[in-house]
Amino acid sequence: MASLARHFKSLLSKPVANTGSQLRDHQANERTFLSWTRMGLAFAAMSIALGRLGLIDHLIHSNYSPNYNNNNNNNKKDKNAPIENPNPQSQPVHSAEILASQICQVLSGWSFGYGFFRYVSMRRHLLQGRFVPALWGPVFMTFGSVGSLGAILYKDDLFGKAKSKLRG
Repeated sequence: MASLARHFKSLLSKPVANTGSQLRDHQANERTFLSWTRMGLAFAAMSIALGRLGLIDHLIHSNYSPNYNNNNNNNKKDKNAPIENPNPQSQPVHSAEILASQICQVLSGWSFGYGFFRYVSMRRHLLQGRFVPALWGPVFMTFGSVGSLGAILYKDDLFGKAKSKLRG
């Protein structure tokens, strides 16, 4: 039991002398960690939303044909009502939508992992009186965010072109 208590105490933080800006530096490190965590949660939520919206969009478009009922086989039906699609598997799932969702999943995981790594690494450096500025974490998040935005815009552009071809 004493061994377990000793191991538990080794996991707890040890007091640090507050010389200069030690307290502010450690609190800023904690805020940065929480910011990376918040960003990871935001990307996880965006990934789920994109996946669900893509699924809903696919279900709606797979149940109804984009063409309107123009046959004269049944005059009782409304001519502008969509007809059921006999082959729902013929409707493609938008790969750009899935790509954007997957990019957001990767960014979420990266944000959680990098935030934890950065916090532990920075804490160790601060205790030694050193500071190492961040470089690759923000660069990766910037390019990943722009990439997911580009995939979403690309999907919307493809969807808009497909709609205009159907109308024209």
